[in-house]
Amino acid sequence: MSHERWLHMQKAARFLRSVKNRAVSDEPEAVTSTAYYAMHHAACAVLLHYGKTLPKTHSSLIGLFGLVVRDRGPEGRTAGAALHNAFETRSTGDYSAAVRLSRADAISAHDAAVGFVAYCRTLQKKSRPRRK
Repeated sequence: MSHERWLHMQKAARFLRSVKNRAVSDEPEAVTSTAYYAMHHAACAVLLHYGKTLPKTHSSLIGLFGLVVRDRGPEGRTAGAALHNAFETRSTGDYSAAVRLSRADAISAHDAAVGFVAYCRTLQKKSRPRRK
């Protein structure tokens, strides 16, 4: 595993631990944001595994991840959608003063992040890296 890819997976693991520890707290915005970033870094590791250059924007990263996993069956499409949904929830929670996320949103973000990071680990173990 390349050093950069390893760093992204380590960061994903740290964020995921934080999400697990705080999922039922009274900080749903912080939990959903941290859950998204756990997913973001796991997605970065997958993209690097497949020889891709990391995009500069969140939207571009989400789109490229979706392209990489879309042909990997329902799990890939589900993972792509989960990353997109996590980004949307995080953006709403972080930037919309009128929206207040709930504890249920935090628990849902936790569950999505746990499944997503596990899927990304599996992708990197099962498949050989592809070059650009």
